[in-house]
Amino acid sequence: MEMLSDFLILAGQSIVHRKVRSWLTVIGVFIGITAVVALLSIGLGFEKTIDDQIAGVFGSDTFMLSTGGMLAGGPRNTGAAEQYDVDIDYLLSVEGVKTAAVIRQRTGYVESETETGEGLQGFFPVMGLTTDMLTEFTSFFGEIGIEAGGRFFEEGEIAVSVLGADIAQRFDLSVGDELLIGGSGSQELVVRVVGILETEDDTDDAAASGPAASRRAGIDRETIGVPYEAMDQLWGDGEDVVLTVVKTAEGYDVDEVADRVEGGLMARGSELQALTYTDVADSIGQITSTISAFLAGIAGISLLVGGVGVMNTMYTSVLERTKEIGVMKAVGAKNSHVLSIFLIESGLMGLVGGIVGTVLGLLLNVVATRLISTLAGLDLIIVISPVVIVATLVGSFALGALAGLWPARRASKLRVVEALRYE
Repeated sequence: MEMLSDFLILAGQSIVHRKVRSWLTVIGVFIGITAVVALLSIGLGFEKTIDDQIAGVFGSDTFMLSTGGMLAGGPRNTGAAEQYDVDIDYLLSVEGVKTAAVIRQRTGYVESETETGEGLQGFFPVMGLTTDMLTEFTSFFGEIGIEAGGRFFEEGEIAVSVLGADIAQRFDLSVGDELLIGGSGSQELVVRVVGILETEDDTDDAAASGPAASRRAGIDRETIGVPYEAMDQLWGDGEDVVLTVVKTAEGYDVDEVADRVEGGLMARGSELQALTYTDVADSIGQITSTISAFLAGIAGISLLVGGVGVMNTMYTSVLERTKEIGVMKAVGAKNSHVLSIFLIESGLMGLVGGIVGTVLGLLLNVVATRLISTLAGLDLIIVISPVVIVATLVGSFALGALAGLWPARRASKLRVVEALRYE
Protein backbone atom coordinates (compact mmCIF):
# COMPACT_ATOMS: atom_id res chain seq x y z
CA MET A 1 0.00 0.00 0.00
CA GLU A 2 2.90 2.32 0.85
CA MET A 3 4.51 1.54 -2.48
CA LEU A 4 1.28 2.41 -4.30
CA SER A 5 1.14 5.78 -2.56
CA ASP A 6 4.76 6.43 -3.61
CA PHE A 7 3.86 5.58 -7.20
CA LEU A 8 0.91 7.98 -7.04
CA ILE A 9 3.14 10.77 -5.70
CA LEU A 10 5.74 10.23 -8.43
CA ALA A 11 3.08 10.16 -11.14
CA GLY A 12 1.41 13.27 -9.76
CA GLN A 13 4.68 15.16 -9.57
CA SER A 14 5.42 14.29 -13.18
CA ILE A 15 2.00 15.59 -14.30
CA VAL A 16 2.39 18.82 -12.32
CA HIS A 17 5.91 19.32 -13.61
CA ARG A 18 4.58 19.26 -17.21
CA LYS A 19 1.50 21.43 -16.63
CA VAL A 20 0.88 22.75 -20.12
CA ARG A 21 1.44 19.44 -21.89
CA SER A 22 -0.65 17.56 -19.32
CA TRP A 23 -3.59 19.95 -19.56
CA LEU A 24 -3.52 19.89 -23.34
CA THR A 25 -3.69 16.10 -23.11
CA VAL A 26 -6.53 16.27 -20.57
CA ILE A 27 -8.49 18.60 -22.87
CA GLY A 28 -8.53 15.93 -25.57
CA VAL A 29 -9.98 13.47 -23.07
CA PHE A 30 -12.63 15.61 -21.38
CA ILE A 31 -14.09 16.86 -24.67
CA GLY A 32 -14.98 13.28 -25.57
CA ILE A 33 -16.16 12.48 -22.03
CA THR A 34 -18.36 15.60 -22.04
CA ALA A 35 -20.06 14.57 -25.27
CA VAL A 36 -20.59 10.96 -24.14
CA VAL A 37 -21.98 11.89 -20.70
CA ALA A 38 -24.28 14.56 -22.13
CA LEU A 39 -25.70 12.34 -24.87
CA LEU A 40 -26.19 9.35 -22.57
CA SER A 41 -27.87 11.52 -19.91
CA ILE A 42 -30.17 13.19 -22.45
CA GLY A 43 -31.06 9.76 -23.83
CA LEU A 44 -31.86 8.50 -20.33
CA GLY A 45 -34.01 11.60 -19.79
CA PHE A 46 -35.99 10.90 -22.95
CA GLU A 47 -36.43 7.26 -21.92
CA LYS A 48 -37.56 8.21 -18.41
CA THR A 49 -39.99 10.82 -19.75
CA ILE A 50 -41.56 8.39 -22.22
CA ASP A 51 -41.65 5.64 -19.61
CA ASP A 52 -43.52 7.87 -17.14
CA GLN A 53 -46.00 8.98 -19.79
CA ILE A 54 -46.71 5.39 -20.81
CA ALA A 55 -47.13 4.40 -17.17
CA GLY A 56 -49.57 7.27 -16.68
CA VAL A 57 -51.65 6.17 -19.67
CA PHE A 58 -51.63 2.42 -19.13
CA GLY A 59 -51.50 2.24 -15.38
CA SER A 60 -50.65 -1.00 -13.63
CA ASP A 61 -53.85 -2.88 -14.55
CA THR A 62 -54.50 -2.05 -18.21
CA PHE A 63 -53.42 -3.53 -21.51
CA MET A 64 -54.53 -3.14 -25.12
CA LEU A 65 -55.09 -5.48 -28.04
CA SER A 66 -53.38 -4.76 -31.31
CA THR A 67 -52.62 -6.35 -34.66
CA GLY A 68 -49.10 -7.48 -35.46
CA GLY A 69 -47.51 -6.00 -32.36
CA MET A 70 -48.40 -2.52 -33.57
CA LEU A 71 -47.51 0.10 -30.98
CA ALA A 72 -49.04 3.06 -32.74
CA GLY A 73 -52.21 3.81 -34.58
CA GLY A 74 -55.55 3.78 -32.81
CA PRO A 75 -58.71 5.59 -33.68
CA ARG A 76 -56.98 8.82 -34.58
CA ASN A 77 -54.71 7.10 -37.08
CA THR A 78 -56.87 4.50 -38.74
CA GLY A 79 -54.99 4.88 -41.99
CA ALA A 80 -52.04 3.20 -40.27
CA ALA A 81 -53.94 1.08 -37.79
CA GLU A 82 -55.37 -2.14 -39.16
CA GLN A 83 -58.99 -2.72 -38.18
CA TYR A 84 -60.00 -6.05 -36.74
CA ASP A 85 -62.81 -8.02 -35.11
CA VAL A 86 -63.02 -8.84 -31.43
CA ASP A 87 -65.57 -10.88 -29.48
CA ILE A 88 -66.40 -8.71 -26.48
CA ASP A 89 -68.45 -11.41 -24.77
CA TYR A 90 -65.53 -13.83 -24.89
CA LEU A 91 -63.12 -11.11 -23.80
CA LEU A 92 -65.17 -10.33 -20.69
CA SER A 93 -65.45 -14.04 -19.85
CA VAL A 94 -61.68 -14.53 -19.51
CA GLU A 95 -60.57 -14.98 -15.92
CA GLY A 96 -59.01 -11.82 -14.54
CA VAL A 97 -60.71 -9.44 -17.00
CA LYS A 98 -62.81 -6.80 -15.26
CA THR A 99 -64.03 -4.79 -18.24
CA ALA A 100 -63.03 -3.60 -21.69
CA ALA A 101 -63.34 -0.43 -23.75
CA VAL A 102 -63.81 -1.08 -27.46
CA ILE A 103 -63.99 1.46 -30.27
CA ARG A 104 -65.39 0.75 -33.76
CA GLN A 105 -65.30 3.11 -36.71
CA ARG A 106 -67.20 3.25 -40.02
CA THR A 107 -68.04 5.84 -42.62
CA GLY A 108 -71.80 6.37 -42.61
CA TYR A 109 -74.38 8.34 -44.51
CA VAL A 110 -75.66 11.19 -42.32
CA GLU A 111 -78.76 13.26 -42.96
CA SER A 112 -80.47 16.02 -41.01
CA GLU A 113 -83.14 18.66 -41.56
CA THR A 114 -82.71 22.31 -40.67
CA GLU A 115 -85.41 24.44 -39.09
CA THR A 116 -86.38 25.64 -42.57
CA GLY A 117 -86.93 22.06 -43.73
CA GLU A 118 -83.86 22.05 -45.95
CA GLY A 119 -82.14 18.66 -45.95
CA LEU A 120 -78.40 18.34 -45.32
CA GLN A 121 -76.49 15.12 -45.92
CA GLY A 122 -73.03 13.69 -46.37
CA PHE A 123 -70.69 10.85 -45.48
CA PHE A 124 -68.82 11.17 -42.20
CA PRO A 125 -66.88 8.99 -39.73
CA VAL A 126 -69.16 7.26 -37.23
CA MET A 127 -67.49 5.89 -34.12
CA GLY A 128 -69.01 3.37 -31.73
CA LEU A 129 -67.83 3.80 -28.14
CA THR A 130 -68.43 1.76 -25.01
CA THR A 131 -69.44 3.77 -21.94
CA ASP A 132 -66.82 2.03 -19.78
CA MET A 133 -64.14 4.08 -21.50
CA LEU A 134 -65.18 7.07 -19.38
CA THR A 135 -65.77 5.28 -16.09
CA GLU A 136 -63.01 2.68 -15.97
CA PHE A 137 -60.35 4.04 -18.34
CA THR A 138 -59.95 7.69 -17.42
CA SER A 139 -56.15 7.31 -17.16
CA PHE A 140 -56.06 6.01 -20.74
CA PHE A 141 -58.71 8.17 -22.44
CA GLY A 142 -58.89 11.16 -20.13
CA GLU A 143 -62.12 13.07 -19.72
CA ILE A 144 -64.07 14.04 -22.83
CA GLY A 145 -65.00 17.70 -22.69
CA ILE A 146 -68.68 18.32 -23.50
CA GLU A 147 -70.17 21.75 -24.06
CA ALA A 148 -72.44 23.13 -21.33
CA GLY A 149 -75.94 21.64 -21.48
CA GLY A 150 -74.76 18.37 -23.01
CA ARG A 151 -73.48 15.05 -21.74
CA PHE A 152 -71.96 11.78 -22.86
CA PHE A 153 -74.29 8.86 -23.53
CA GLU A 154 -75.01 6.47 -20.68
CA GLU A 155 -75.23 2.72 -20.22
CA GLY A 156 -78.26 1.23 -22.03
CA GLU A 157 -78.75 4.13 -24.45
CA ILE A 158 -78.62 3.39 -28.18
CA ALA A 159 -80.30 6.11 -30.28
CA VAL A 160 -78.10 8.94 -29.03
CA SER A 161 -74.96 10.63 -30.28
CA VAL A 162 -72.14 13.01 -29.35
CA LEU A 163 -70.99 15.27 -32.18
CA GLY A 164 -67.70 16.86 -33.06
CA ALA A 165 -67.82 20.64 -33.18
CA ASP A 166 -67.48 20.88 -36.97
CA ILE A 167 -70.27 18.35 -37.58
CA ALA A 168 -72.59 20.20 -35.23
CA GLN A 169 -71.82 23.51 -36.92
CA ARG A 170 -72.15 22.14 -40.46
CA PHE A 171 -75.55 20.60 -39.77
CA ASP A 172 -76.57 23.45 -37.46
CA LEU A 173 -77.37 20.99 -34.68
CA SER A 174 -77.61 21.49 -30.95
CA VAL A 175 -78.41 19.28 -27.97
CA GLY A 176 -81.86 17.69 -28.41
CA ASP A 177 -81.82 17.74 -32.23
CA GLU A 178 -81.95 14.56 -34.29
CA LEU A 179 -80.09 13.21 -37.30
CA LEU A 180 -80.30 10.04 -39.35
CA ILE A 181 -77.36 7.67 -39.76
CA GLY A 182 -77.42 5.12 -42.55
CA GLY A 183 -75.48 1.88 -42.19
CA SER A 184 -75.15 -1.17 -44.40
CA GLY A 185 -78.01 -2.03 -46.76
CA SER A 186 -81.24 -0.46 -45.59
CA GLN A 187 -80.15 -0.24 -41.94
CA GLU A 188 -80.58 3.23 -40.51
CA LEU A 189 -81.01 4.82 -37.10
CA VAL A 190 -82.35 8.19 -36.00
CA VAL A 191 -80.26 9.41 -33.09
CA ARG A 192 -80.75 12.32 -30.72
CA VAL A 193 -77.83 14.64 -30.02
CA VAL A 194 -77.04 14.56 -26.29
CA GLY A 195 -73.71 16.36 -26.37
CA ILE A 196 -71.28 18.40 -28.49
CA LEU A 197 -67.55 18.24 -27.93
CA GLU A 198 -65.78 21.30 -26.64
CA THR A 199 -63.37 23.07 -28.96
CA GLU A 200 -59.95 24.25 -27.88
CA ASP A 201 -61.26 27.77 -27.27
CA ASP A 202 -63.85 26.44 -24.82
CA THR A 203 -61.37 25.18 -22.27
CA ASP A 204 -58.68 26.87 -20.22
CA ASP A 205 -56.24 24.00 -20.61
CA ALA A 206 -56.77 22.29 -23.93
CA ALA A 207 -53.73 20.10 -23.48
CA ALA A 208 -54.97 18.53 -20.27
CA SER A 209 -58.67 18.05 -20.90
CA GLY A 210 -61.44 18.61 -23.41
CA PRO A 211 -60.17 18.27 -26.95
CA ALA A 212 -56.93 16.62 -25.91
CA ALA A 213 -58.85 13.92 -24.13
CA SER A 214 -61.31 13.75 -27.00
CA ARG A 215 -58.49 13.14 -29.43
CA ARG A 216 -57.19 10.36 -27.23
CA ALA A 217 -60.64 8.80 -27.24
CA GLY A 218 -60.70 9.02 -31.01
CA ILE A 219 -63.44 11.63 -31.46
CA ASP A 220 -62.39 14.66 -33.44
CA ARG A 221 -64.21 17.72 -34.77
CA GLU A 222 -65.69 15.83 -37.74
CA THR A 223 -66.66 12.57 -36.05
CA ILE A 224 -70.03 11.35 -34.80
CA GLY A 225 -69.83 9.29 -31.63
CA VAL A 226 -72.58 6.74 -30.92
CA PRO A 227 -73.00 3.93 -28.37
CA TYR A 228 -71.24 0.71 -29.28
CA GLU A 229 -74.59 -1.11 -29.48
CA ALA A 230 -75.75 1.34 -32.16
CA MET A 231 -72.97 0.11 -34.43
CA ASP A 232 -74.41 -3.42 -34.17
CA GLN A 233 -77.79 -2.14 -35.38
CA LEU A 234 -76.29 -0.17 -38.25
CA TRP A 235 -73.56 -2.52 -39.49
CA GLY A 236 -73.84 -5.70 -37.42
CA ASP A 237 -70.68 -7.57 -36.49
CA GLY A 238 -67.67 -6.56 -38.52
CA GLU A 239 -63.91 -6.14 -38.59
CA ASP A 240 -64.03 -2.43 -37.88
CA VAL A 241 -62.60 -2.28 -34.35
CA VAL A 242 -59.76 0.22 -34.13
CA LEU A 243 -58.94 0.08 -30.42
CA THR A 244 -59.50 -2.36 -27.54
CA VAL A 245 -58.33 -1.60 -24.02
CA VAL A 246 -58.78 -4.15 -21.24
CA LYS A 247 -58.71 -3.64 -17.48
CA THR A 248 -57.81 -6.51 -15.17
CA ALA A 249 -59.66 -7.31 -11.97
CA GLU A 250 -58.10 -6.46 -8.62
CA GLY A 251 -55.57 -9.01 -7.43
CA TYR A 252 -54.65 -10.29 -10.91
CA ASP A 253 -51.30 -9.76 -12.60
CA VAL A 254 -51.81 -7.74 -15.77
CA ASP A 255 -49.12 -9.63 -17.72
CA GLU A 256 -50.62 -13.00 -16.84
CA VAL A 257 -54.13 -11.90 -17.80
CA ALA A 258 -52.81 -10.41 -21.04
CA ASP A 259 -51.10 -13.68 -21.92
CA ARG A 260 -54.29 -15.59 -21.09
CA VAL A 261 -56.37 -13.31 -23.33
CA GLU A 262 -53.87 -13.48 -26.17
CA GLY A 263 -53.67 -17.27 -25.96
CA GLY A 264 -57.46 -17.60 -25.93
CA LEU A 265 -57.87 -15.31 -28.91
CA MET A 266 -55.20 -17.20 -30.86
CA ALA A 267 -56.99 -20.46 -30.12
CA ARG A 268 -60.12 -18.90 -31.64
CA GLY A 269 -58.25 -17.97 -34.81
CA SER A 270 -57.45 -14.35 -33.96
CA GLU A 271 -54.00 -12.85 -34.55
CA LEU A 272 -54.42 -10.08 -31.99
CA GLN A 273 -51.59 -9.45 -29.58
CA ALA A 274 -51.86 -8.11 -26.05
CA LEU A 275 -49.66 -5.11 -25.29
CA THR A 276 -49.01 -4.26 -21.65
CA TYR A 277 -47.15 -1.33 -20.18
CA THR A 278 -44.08 -3.55 -19.91
CA ASP A 279 -44.21 -4.50 -23.60
CA VAL A 280 -44.57 -0.93 -24.81
CA ALA A 281 -41.96 0.44 -22.39
CA ASP A 282 -39.46 -2.27 -23.36
CA SER A 283 -39.97 -1.68 -27.08
CA ILE A 284 -39.58 2.07 -26.79
CA GLY A 285 -36.70 1.61 -24.36
CA GLN A 286 -34.84 -0.50 -26.90
CA ILE A 287 -35.28 2.20 -29.52
CA THR A 288 -34.15 5.06 -27.26
CA SER A 289 -31.24 3.01 -25.88
CA THR A 290 -30.09 2.14 -29.39
CA ILE A 291 -30.23 5.77 -30.48
CA SER A 292 -28.41 6.92 -27.33
CA ALA A 293 -25.72 4.26 -27.77
CA PHE A 294 -25.30 5.21 -31.43
CA LEU A 295 -24.88 8.90 -30.60
CA ALA A 296 -22.55 8.10 -27.72
CA GLY A 297 -20.54 5.89 -30.06
CA ILE A 298 -20.10 8.79 -32.46
CA ALA A 299 -19.02 11.00 -29.56
CA GLY A 300 -16.67 8.22 -28.46
CA ILE A 301 -14.56 8.85 -31.57
CA SER A 302 -13.26 11.96 -29.85
CA LEU A 303 -12.30 9.74 -26.91
CA LEU A 304 -10.17 7.72 -29.29
CA VAL A 305 -8.45 10.93 -30.36
CA GLY A 306 -7.95 11.82 -26.69
CA GLY A 307 -6.44 8.38 -26.06
CA VAL A 308 -3.97 8.92 -28.90
CA GLY A 309 -3.06 12.24 -27.27
CA VAL A 310 -2.36 10.47 -23.96
CA MET A 311 -0.21 7.90 -25.75
CA ASN A 312 1.77 10.62 -27.52
CA THR A 313 2.31 12.53 -24.28
CA MET A 314 3.45 9.43 -22.42
CA TYR A 315 5.77 8.41 -25.24
CA THR A 316 7.40 11.84 -25.14
CA SER A 317 7.61 11.63 -21.36
CA VAL A 318 9.44 8.31 -21.57
CA LEU A 319 11.98 9.77 -23.99
CA GLU A 320 12.56 12.81 -21.75
CA ARG A 321 12.92 10.69 -18.61
CA THR A 322 15.05 7.90 -20.01
CA LYS A 323 18.01 8.80 -17.80
CA GLU A 324 15.72 9.11 -14.78
CA ILE A 325 14.39 5.62 -15.51
CA GLY A 326 17.97 4.34 -15.63
CA VAL A 327 18.69 5.91 -12.23
CA MET A 328 15.57 4.32 -10.72
CA LYS A 329 16.55 0.92 -12.01
CA ALA A 330 20.14 1.41 -10.83
CA VAL A 331 18.97 1.95 -7.26
CA GLY A 332 16.75 -1.15 -7.31
CA ALA A 333 13.49 -0.34 -9.13
CA LYS A 334 12.03 -3.34 -10.92
CA ASN A 335 10.48 -3.37 -14.38
CA SER A 336 7.03 -3.75 -12.79
CA HIS A 337 7.65 -0.64 -10.65
CA VAL A 338 8.51 1.48 -13.70
CA LEU A 339 5.53 0.04 -15.58
CA SER A 340 3.18 0.87 -12.70
CA ILE A 341 4.45 4.45 -12.35
CA PHE A 342 3.83 5.28 -16.02
CA LEU A 343 0.48 3.45 -16.13
CA ILE A 344 -0.71 5.37 -13.06
CA GLU A 345 0.49 8.63 -14.60
CA SER A 346 -1.40 8.06 -17.86
CA GLY A 347 -4.43 6.77 -15.94
CA LEU A 348 -4.48 9.91 -13.76
CA MET A 349 -4.50 12.11 -16.85
CA GLY A 350 -7.46 10.14 -18.15
CA LEU A 351 -9.18 10.37 -14.74
CA VAL A 352 -8.74 14.14 -14.52
CA GLY A 353 -10.18 14.44 -18.01
CA GLY A 354 -13.03 12.16 -16.93
CA ILE A 355 -13.84 14.27 -13.85
CA VAL A 356 -13.86 17.53 -15.80
CA GLY A 357 -15.77 15.95 -18.70
CA THR A 358 -18.37 14.39 -16.39
CA VAL A 359 -19.09 17.70 -14.67
CA LEU A 360 -19.33 19.55 -17.99
CA GLY A 361 -21.42 16.75 -19.51
CA LEU A 362 -23.94 16.86 -16.67
CA LEU A 363 -24.18 20.65 -16.92
CA LEU A 364 -24.66 20.37 -20.68
CA ASN A 365 -27.35 17.74 -20.07
CA VAL A 366 -29.29 20.13 -17.81
CA VAL A 367 -29.00 23.04 -20.25
CA ALA A 368 -29.84 20.95 -23.33
CA THR A 369 -32.80 19.24 -21.64
CA ARG A 370 -34.33 22.55 -20.57
CA LEU A 371 -33.70 24.04 -24.01
CA ILE A 372 -35.35 21.08 -25.76
CA SER A 373 -38.27 21.22 -23.34
CA THR A 374 -38.77 24.91 -24.07
CA LEU A 375 -38.40 24.72 -27.85
CA ALA A 376 -40.36 21.47 -28.35
CA GLY A 377 -42.99 22.15 -25.69
CA LEU A 378 -42.12 18.93 -23.86
CA ASP A 379 -41.67 18.28 -20.17
CA LEU A 380 -38.45 16.29 -20.34
CA ILE A 381 -37.05 14.82 -17.15
CA ILE A 382 -33.44 15.63 -16.20
CA VAL A 383 -31.68 12.39 -15.33
CA ILE A 384 -28.33 12.28 -13.51
CA SER A 385 -27.37 8.63 -13.33
CA PRO A 386 -24.82 7.50 -10.70
CA VAL A 387 -24.11 4.48 -12.89
CA VAL A 388 -23.11 6.73 -15.80
CA ILE A 389 -20.92 8.84 -13.52
CA VAL A 390 -19.09 5.88 -11.95
CA ALA A 391 -18.73 4.08 -15.29
CA THR A 392 -17.37 7.25 -16.90
CA LEU A 393 -14.77 7.85 -14.20
CA VAL A 394 -13.61 4.23 -14.18
CA GLY A 395 -13.64 4.17 -17.96
CA SER A 396 -11.64 7.38 -18.26
CA PHE A 397 -8.93 6.05 -15.94
CA ALA A 398 -8.89 2.78 -17.89
CA LEU A 399 -8.70 4.71 -21.17
CA GLY A 400 -5.70 6.69 -19.96
CA ALA A 401 -3.95 3.59 -18.60
CA LEU A 402 -4.62 1.64 -21.80
CA ALA A 403 -3.35 4.52 -23.94
CA GLY A 404 -0.17 4.69 -21.86
CA LEU A 405 0.42 0.93 -21.84
CA TRP A 406 2.78 0.82 -24.81
CA PRO A 407 4.99 3.74 -23.65
CA ALA A 408 4.98 2.28 -20.11
CA ARG A 409 6.09 -1.14 -21.37
CA ARG A 410 8.79 0.53 -23.42
CA ALA A 411 10.01 2.37 -20.33
CA SER A 412 10.02 -0.79 -18.21
CA LYS A 413 12.02 -2.69 -20.80
CA LEU A 414 14.86 -0.12 -20.96
CA ARG A 415 18.27 -1.46 -20.00
CA VAL A 416 20.00 0.34 -17.16
CA VAL A 417 23.27 1.01 -18.97
CA GLU A 418 21.59 2.34 -22.13
CA ALA A 419 19.22 4.49 -20.09
CA LEU A 420 22.03 6.06 -18.05
CA ARG A 421 24.01 6.87 -21.21
CA TYR A 422 20.98 8.49 -22.91
CA GLU A 423 21.24 12.25 -23.44
